[in-house]
Amino acid sequence: MLFRCNFYIYLGIIFEQQRKKTNMKKIPLFAFAFSVAFSCFAQNENNLVPNPSFEQVEGKLKGEGEIYLAAPWKSVTMNPVDLYSASAKNDQFSVPENKYGKEKANTGENYAGVSFYGYRGKLPRTYLGTELTKPLEAGKQYCLKYYVSLSDMSKYAVNNLAMYISKEEITEQNEANLTMEPQMMSITNDVFDQQFLWTPICGTYTAEGGEKFIAIGNFAADADTEQETIRLSREFSGRQEYNAYYFVDDVSVIDTEKIGEKDCACDKIAGGAMKVEYKTFGTDASKAAEAQTTYIVNSNGTKATESIEAQKEEAKKEETQYKTFTSEAVAEEEEEEEEVYSPEKVVVYFDAKLFKAKEAEMEKIETLATFLKANPKVKIQIEGHADPSESEVKALGKRRGFMLEKQLRDLGVPETQIKYVGVETEKPASKTDAKMNQRVTFSIQ
Repeated sequence: MLFRCNFYIYLGIIFEQQRKKTNMKKIPLFAFAFSVAFSCFAQNENNLVPNPSFEQVEGKLKGEGEIYLAAPWKSVTMNPVDLYSASAKNDQFSVPENKYGKEKANTGENYAGVSFYGYRGKLPRTYLGTELTKPLEAGKQYCLKYYVSLSDMSKYAVNNLAMYISKEEITEQNEANLTMEPQMMSITNDVFDQQFLWTPICGTYTAEGGEKFIAIGNFAADADTEQETIRLSREFSGRQEYNAYYFVDDVSVIDTEKIGEKDCACDKIAGGAMKVEYKTFGTDASKAAEAQTTYIVNSNGTKATESIEAQKEEAKKEETQYKTFTSEAVAEEEEEEEEVYSPEKVVVYFDAKLFKAKEAEMEKIETLATFLKANPKVKIQIEGHADPSESEVKALGKRRGFMLEKQLRDLGVPETQIKYVGVETEKPASKTDAKMNQRVTFSIQ
């Protein structure tokens, strides 16, 4: 939105300069440009969401989970939300190119990254939250909106992208999925599978009065969340992440009296409207027949039975823009459901300032020993880490690595297959959670 505003202001200034040079009395486009610009600023001024496009950043963005740098935004649960910026010191969190693919910001140069689903819990969901600039007024209707773009490296696309709003601050000191009833979700609640393009999600909400906090995420159970498999574009290489990870930008909560209800109709189905489906990524082959069909969506979000054959040719022309469902995608999904075991995916955690692994971690160590004995050609390096809060214990990471090596040797792993190093605090897994850094990781040599 900010880009569009700036463009129209610039256009208006150019025409104003030209008007003065030529003594023109009227230039309609000049008036149009400024009217649009003023409309943009009116929306920004009435937005109750602070730092709505994450442009205000305090400090240097260096790694994952640093949404708190774009204050007052925060991670609602213990699973941290990522921040991306063109000024990031770490290329993995830069804009437009980063570890999850490539996407320009919808506004400015920054955006957030939220995981709305993790396949079988392999990767956690995250929730993005903030406090509004002032409470909502009872009886007033507000437009709740944010923009999303599915990341390129995500293996899944899902529905249930929502916003929850409350009177009390939303904070959970755990990593569990949230199960509140969100007040805003797409009326059709389709799977959002659009990549390389920002898509708005919005809806109206009549306030009870006093609501001042919002959270963005998926508040439904995995069983109630529709998933569709995404095939990796040829533009990218590497392994896809087992989650539905979306970039998020331009979050707003605005009184509809300030903007009009038409600006809060993202689904465009009021009174019934046409919707064209061009693809399906699902693993259910029966859904393939629905691809490239056109149908009517009623005002309640349901499909009408009437087909519109006249639009089929247009849909076919646009087909090349999208990924299509194939039996090959089904086969790929079935192959990957059972992941191949790798020591590099194993993380063993420790209690603070201790170098003997937790009892609960012994199963991981035993499984690793079994794997190494069955694969004598595999050699690994044990990397011991520590959190800065544990600095009073000298060489703690190295001690943890040594203890892991000893445990593996005691379980029958040949000494020639394993070695250890102390990484200490050089490669933190988290900037805010010490427990995530109290660990040992493994790399194949």
